[in-house]
Amino acid sequence: MRVVIVSDFGSVNGGAAKVAIESARGLAEAGVEIVFACAIGPVSERLSHPRISVERFAGEEIWQVDSRLAAARQGIWNAPAHDFLTRLLARQPRAETLVHLHQWTKAFSPAAIAAAGESGLPVAVTMHDYFSFCPVGGYFDFKANAPCRQKPMSVGCVSASCDRASYVHKLVRVARQWRSDEAMRKLRAPLFVHVSDFARRFAEPFLPKQARHVVVENMMEAEKRSPAEVAKNRHALFIGRLTQEKGVLLLAQAAREADIPLRLVGDGEKEIKSAIAALNPKAEITGWRASDAVIAELRAARCLVAPSLWYETGPLVVMEAMAQGVPSVLSGTTGAAERIRDGIDGLLLRGIDGDALKTSLVAMTDDTFAARLGLSSYRAYWNDPPTLARHVEALSRSYGTLLAAAA
Repeated sequence: MRVVIVSDFGSVNGGAAKVAIESARGLAEAGVEIVFACAIGPVSERLSHPRISVERFAGEEIWQVDSRLAAARQGIWNAPAHDFLTRLLARQPRAETLVHLHQWTKAFSPAAIAAAGESGLPVAVTMHDYFSFCPVGGYFDFKANAPCRQKPMSVGCVSASCDRASYVHKLVRVARQWRSDEAMRKLRAPLFVHVSDFARRFAEPFLPKQARHVVVENMMEAEKRSPAEVAKNRHALFIGRLTQEKGVLLLAQAAREADIPLRLVGDGEKEIKSAIAALNPKAEITGWRASDAVIAELRAARCLVAPSLWYETGPLVVMEAMAQGVPSVLSGTTGAAERIRDGIDGLLLRGIDGDALKTSLVAMTDDTFAARLGLSSYRAYWNDPPTLARHVEALSRSYGTLLAAAA
């Protein structure tokens, strides 16, 4: 079996790239030949393996392009990327090869979907987000600060000024989505890989009717250590991109009102960081941390908080917290919520609002309560850890079905 993995990024800069790279490594170690096609460097050391061939497209992240017009044109359709992937896929052995798309919106554009379909090879798509059907990718209305209520690419969707930047920017995304939808419709029988049952239930109605669907949980390898002593810790912790849809502004205010120290590990736009500082002057923003440092951050926290406002497919960081025995406070409308039993392993926010989040944070200031939830989350994780081996096994079964159907 050979798998051509398409990922905008060749190194880890978020959950999608991490899953693409780690699954490539795990598959290679299981005997699968991997061709890893990426555009934006550097290339991770994890891709250094005898069964992994890295094919680099000389591209750049769309909004790093100097000219806005050129950036828009590249985002809608990157012709050189199409040529690159077309040639790459034409060289692959037909009977044993499939294409797995992870990310394409930052460099490759919908041309990646088209090239995959035109190759005649079976195609799988991992749904890290909702760019497969939503122009803004998160099915989120940034102006209303709430999940979208429009049918994707309907008149209501196209006319809605829901983009975080501007309506003109939204129209560029609509044009990109039109090309994406066109390419998706031409895929013979794509396999959509969802990272949670929640994400599958939400996304499936919006995806092509000829598609098949499978749930393959993301991997999260961890070294087993004794659970963190959360009762000795004081601050709440957020880990991830500092963006509006992640609920960081709501969190900054709720933490201030709950009088609980807040630490945010990650980075984002200057405007968001300034807004966090205005809402909670005592909040600490550390910037991104290396993997080992992230574990140390988790073990020093009273609780992890992931108050996503969008229907997030993950996030992985909740499982990282569970592995360390750190309880989570998170939105109930995310994939990670399936791992949490409310009031046992953590606290689920059924309705995302400042008062509900504040109440949950105040509850976490009780030493006994926080320690009990942390220990329970630790046991739940280690009773059923989402290992790379399990991820690879599930992915390989799905690949086998996809290849058999195409034969």
